[in-house]
Amino acid sequence: ALTLSGNNSYTGGTLISGGTLVASNVDALGSGDVTDNATLEMNTGGDFDNAISGSGQVVKSGDETLTLSGANSYTGGTTISGGTLVANNVEALGTGDVTNNATLELNTGGDFDNAISGSGQVVKSGDKTLTLSGANSYTGGTTISGGTLIATNVNALGTGAIDNRASLLLDASGQFTVTDLTTESGGNTEIGAGSTLQATTLTQKSDSTLTINLNSNTVDPVIHAASQVSLAGTLDITGVGDVLDSDPASTDDLDTFTLIASDKTIAGDFEKLTVAGMDADLADFITVDGRIDDTGKQYELTTALTWYADRDDAVTDAHGTFNLTNADGSFAVNTVLENVDATLDPDSATGWDGTSLIKQGAGTLILNAENTYTGGTTISGGTLVATNVDALGSGDVTDDATLELNTGGTFDNAISGSGQVVKSGDDVLTLSGANSYSGGTLISDGTLVASNVEALGTGDVTNDAVLELNTGGTFDNAISGSGQVVKSGDETLTLSGANS
Repeated sequence: ALTLSGNNSYTGGTLISGGTLVASNVDALGSGDVTDNATLEMNTGGDFDNAISGSGQVVKSGDETLTLSGANSYTGGTTISGGTLVANNVEALGTGDVTNNATLELNTGGDFDNAISGSGQVVKSGDKTLTLSGANSYTGGTTISGGTLIATNVNALGTGAIDNRASLLLDASGQFTVTDLTTESGGNTEIGAGSTLQATTLTQKSDSTLTINLNSNTVDPVIHAASQVSLAGTLDITGVGDVLDSDPASTDDLDTFTLIASDKTIAGDFEKLTVAGMDADLADFITVDGRIDDTGKQYELTTALTWYADRDDAVTDAHGTFNLTNADGSFAVNTVLENVDATLDPDSATGWDGTSLIKQGAGTLILNAENTYTGGTTISGGTLVATNVDALGSGDVTDDATLELNTGGTFDNAISGSGQVVKSGDDVLTLSGANSYSGGTLISDGTLVASNVEALGTGDVTNDAVLELNTGGTFDNAISGSGQVVKSGDETLTLSGANS
């Protein structure tokens, strides 16, 4: 080996045709180009901007930091045995493989496809966007201190720990496998659509962001961390409609998709959740929640009723309005609706009281559960079907459209409004309140019992089944239809209408 240690100023270039030339001074090779057909060893620090070509190898040795800033074309590969080698140009390391047993700092942008191996660390610095596309095997870990690092090969980041202080995108439509992934405060780690991550630990620090892009090819879980998951900061989800049903027919169709799974209990939680990508036609009474499941080991993405949004820390402020705009559409609520006033966000923009239900739109809402909300029900459009006598809770009903009671038992909620009441189904239903609705009554099936002379409001009655009047007083609603009228009970009832 020949060592040049002087501060040389020759301009005609350097040719290495055999053996090793060691430069222990950044100016040792003068100012001309270097043709390296053997080994050039740089045991120095500083900025080396001489162009390097040839079939030979470049070795970075010593403890100092050396910067290569030229667009080099040497093909024999690069070995970093000590200190730090900084590449300020995406072509600075030529076209050969890199054996990194110390520190390789990439302060550049563009596509870096040289294969990187060795026990050393890779650092992405600067404000540019750099893509690693090679199948790399280095084990010393990756630090992103500035700009954006994009990995388009599942092996691009080697197998070591990742410390992300800036922006990292995993975008290879496959599984990345690393030891530890930490997103520091101010950092953003993004999982591209179709990509997954297998890690030993996952740590999202306060004020960090984890972005997960979903598509129809996404499998769950997107992230699996075997030993530890620690969550904080923001979770940003796109493409939700590709993994969750965006047109559910009932609460039974509301979906769950696993984003993060751990073999141990998840620590912490995200402080903020943002969601995009649901079908724009999805009813506004369905929201997307992100939550840790009951086992504590999975972070799930779910669709749920907006009724419970604030209690579940969902994306949308809670409200009790069910707006079904499609006249041919319907949605069935099979879960219990209970008062949630105690859990409402005081800063909510909806102004909902947490105890009342509003049905809007031309479609049909079906309530199947024994609901316990107390604030009343308003029907301003379409049809509200109650298949349980307790489906409308305990409050009054304002019916300005259609209330269909497909149930039996005694319904004593007061009914007012300009709308119609329909009795369907084979059961016997009793209306016992003094109701004031004016849109009329249709009995299509079963038996409707009026145990109050005002139970059927003020409108006409179309009776195509059985109307039983178990009451006294004067009943002047006009009765038509193919059905039967039964007078029961011991009171005296007068029919004064022109019935047909």
